[in-house]
Amino acid sequence: MKEPDGVKKVLLVDHMEGQCRCIIGFKDGDARAPYMCGEPVYQKRDKKLSSWCAYHYRQMHTTTAEQNRVSDQSPKITRATFTIRNP
Repeated sequence: MKEPDGVKKVLLVDHMEGQCRCIIGFKDGDARAPYMCGEPVYQKRDKKLSSWCAYHYRQMHTTTAEQNRVSDQSPKITRATFTIRNP
């Protein structure tokens, strides 16, 4: 799956249902005017529409799954105990 090229990007105020809601930038650097991806949204069979296109949907879910998998495989860190001795 390749990344969308940004041709279909739309401003939040012009956004319509069925377009990807992933924020990809801001008009003139103004956080009040975000650009949304605008690609058609992803829909699983017999499920409601997603808020993201197939690329951003997979990116979001793969990232989360990979993070969970890595943290499950990481070695357990034992806590160090300190003993304070008075001379």
